[in-house]
Amino acid sequence: MGVFKDWFGALFQRPRFRVARSFGGHSTGFDREAYEHDTVRAIIDAIASHTAKAEAMHVVVDKEGRVKEIKRNSQFAKLLNQKPNELMSGYDLKYKLVTQLQNSTTAMLYVSWDGDAPEAMYPVNYRQFEFVRLEDGDWAVRFVDSQGEEYALPLEDVVILRKFYNTLDVAGEGNGPVYDVLDMIRTAEAGTKDALNVSNKVRGILKQRGQHDHEAVQAEADRFAADMKAAAQNGGVVGLDIAAEYVPFSATPYNLTANQVKEIRDGLYRYWRTSEHILKSDYTESQWQPWYESVLEPILIQMGQAFTNVCFSQTERDHGNRIIFYSSPMLHASVQTKINIVSASREIGLLTTNELRELFGYPPVEDGDVRQISLNYTTDENQTAYQLGKEEDAPNEQKETGPETKDD
Repeated sequence: MGVFKDWFGALFQRPRFRVARSFGGHSTGFDREAYEHDTVRAIIDAIASHTAKAEAMHVVVDKEGRVKEIKRNSQFAKLLNQKPNELMSGYDLKYKLVTQLQNSTTAMLYVSWDGDAPEAMYPVNYRQFEFVRLEDGDWAVRFVDSQGEEYALPLEDVVILRKFYNTLDVAGEGNGPVYDVLDMIRTAEAGTKDALNVSNKVRGILKQRGQHDHEAVQAEADRFAADMKAAAQNGGVVGLDIAAEYVPFSATPYNLTANQVKEIRDGLYRYWRTSEHILKSDYTESQWQPWYESVLEPILIQMGQAFTNVCFSQTERDHGNRIIFYSSPMLHASVQTKINIVSASREIGLLTTNELRELFGYPPVEDGDVRQISLNYTTDENQTAYQLGKEEDAPNEQKETGPETKDD
């Protein structure tokens, strides 16, 4: 933890500012208890892994909100997709941010600047945090990290994602409602484990007739245990007089039925809206698409808005600058669905050659970003000129021509 402590200590200042007031309460803190359960961790891993595959893009949109330009060399996109800081890849950063969002319902990331240009992005590990209003009118985030160190950073440079954002002013409300389900799972697992331990250690009860003090009873039990051990190595027969009786002991744990176990775990799946098929990666196209639209896509939209607000000033946003996170839902479509898309779109130039190759998992080719469009179509304004072959009336139309002929 020393590396991270030095890292955050160098980045964030310890709070020496004067606070005018705090903003409506504290965060719920990092909820590690739920994350320690195997099913919960598998669910969060599935959500974070698929979300982290999304590509961050710096785009410029027009007044209707349509993308008109992609900034291929944007420093924001390079940081988010390649190397946001000294210790992480772009995938690591997005994975950690989404994991923190799912587990603690509030995730934070700090954008470090070199003048007007971003130089690094750092996820913030916290135990608790609060927003504070400074005497100069600005806002700051004051937080305590996992080692108990207290730091502060300007709110305008912090990307914040929230889940279950309702009654708290500054944070999501945590995963408290799922604790009852986790308690039932832990109780069932603990009961089975305890019964197995007892049954493996206690083999039976030696009944001795008559009244004996405790030392005598224990001495006879020890002698019988030694005889049992010796018998296991020498023929397997133990002698026992009529004054004692050996009764085998069996601890049978109460086991939940398969339906009961399924119903309990389904509570976790419902809470995170993630099915068992997603966890096992044996989902079908019809199972993937609604999960993408209901779970992954809202997170991608939320991330895009949060990063846009921190990365760009109001003037830059007014000029259409946005950060978006793109993950094609077609990547998990069936081969037949992809073939249908190609068949339906190839004549109108909807996709380039490289975009079509990407659908099937093939690498791009040189000069593959050109759209191939059929010449069998024209605009409604030029259809008469096109049909009559009047090139002067349709200067923008491209016409198919046959091979040149020579007059005799």
